[in-house]
Amino acid sequence: MAKPKTPVQVIKEASKNKKLVLGTKTVLKGLKNTTINQVFCASNFPEQTRKDLNHYAGLSNVKIEEFGGNSSKLGEACGKPFKILIVGIQK
Repeated sequence: MAKPKTPVQVIKEASKNKKLVLGTKTVLKGLKNTTINQVFCASNFPEQTRKDLNHYAGLSNVKIEEFGGNSSKLGEACGKPFKILIVGIQK
């Protein structure tokens, strides 16, 4: 049986396939348009914005997963030299 992929593996694969969406505004927009099917957020994601994210993710039936690291680690996982709070994977 295949071993489940870690969040880092999923993010790197999506980045390679050009299906990675970075940033709060674009991820929320993608959730509203139902073009995103998976979301990873950093451990230091702001609580107020998380409420909006949970609302739109619930409407789109998208599961929000905790990345397991802060925004610096999420940026590294995406291969970017800056901090990233949230990423989405397009359908």
